[in-house]
Amino acid sequence: MSHVLDNMIWNAITTGNKDIAVVDDDAGFYRADIAPFAALREINQKNFDKLYEMVQPGRSIAVSFLDAVSTDENKWKLIQHMDVSQMVYENPVSDFTTKASELIVPLSDEHIPRMLELTALTRPGPFLQNTILFGNYFGIFVDDRLAAMSGQRMHPLPYLEVSAVCTHPDFRGRGYAKALMLHVMKLILDRSFIPFLHVLTSNTGAISLYESIGYTTRKKLFIDVIRKQ
Repeated sequence: MSHVLDNMIWNAITTGNKDIAVVDDDAGFYRADIAPFAALREINQKNFDKLYEMVQPGRSIAVSFLDAVSTDENKWKLIQHMDVSQMVYENPVSDFTTKASELIVPLSDEHIPRMLELTALTRPGPFLQNTILFGNYFGIFVDDRLAAMSGQRMHPLPYLEVSAVCTHPDFRGRGYAKALMLHVMKLILDRSFIPFLHVLTSNTGAISLYESIGYTTRKKLFIDVIRKQ
């Protein structure tokens, strides 16, 4: 039997995030203004054809696979291929606060321009105009500048993803990312969900941070960004 996180996007858009997704039978995706992720109930040509029918021409989507998959070059153009580590937090932490915890504030719609600016600079993953609708985004401001942020994203029950972890280069080394991650994780755990996240396998610095918090790598997977021809 497959694990919920083996097909996390599909399980997210059909459970915890179904209110912000478009699903038709065996294919679906998040709203285009929220996230680029799309998924199939099962990886096969019939479902890929269904997804192709649903996606608007020119739209780029991100699809995850456990094994490398070839898509129809007449229908899809490969934009980016990523090797990703899926990490899960399953160990208790006695204290979720750090010296920087008192600086954390909730982020709302008024902060979206600065969130977009920070994520464009640091590239923690796709962050769009309404990505904030995933909920529970928090930041740390220094001299009215958004120095760091983090929030939640995919919600394949009973898991909830920690996402958009990023720090402006001017403020790195102060522990802001760790403080924000722990804050978001506590909210997830308080709701009896299990934190997980994704990170490029090449990002050894981030992986070391996540391991220091208590995350372990569950599985390696692929994420392909493809555009409908």
